[in-house]
Amino acid sequence: MAATDGDGDQLQITSSALFAAPACSTLPQRMNPATGCSMAISARTSARLISLADQAPLDCLPLSPRTLASAKTLGYNQVGQIRAVPASRLRDDLGDERAHELRQALHDYGFRDPGPAAD
Repeated sequence: MAATDGDGDQLQITSSALFAAPACSTLPQRMNPATGCSMAISARTSARLISLADQAPLDCLPLSPRTLASAKTLGYNQVGQIRAVPASRLRDDLGDERAHELRQALHDYGFRDPGPAAD
């Protein structure tokens, strides 16, 4: 199903979305492999969704109890805190294995991995 932004920047399903996703070059589109449909949202809506995801507690990520405890001990309590920290700082704080586990969990959560050189 295709989604568009309506007034008030709310995500709405269009009636034409039931048949085909509109081709729109100004909105980012992402294909859902499960349904074969695409969805387009504005940059503003995307930013709001990322902001909400950043506020999610670290407990939402599939982490080992040891990695979660280590991260919380160092003050990392929300997804956004992990995303905002350079990879080198995360490695320094938690070590290679736990830093990798956190970055992989972010990727699995739906955030693109900034890559190993993101510092």
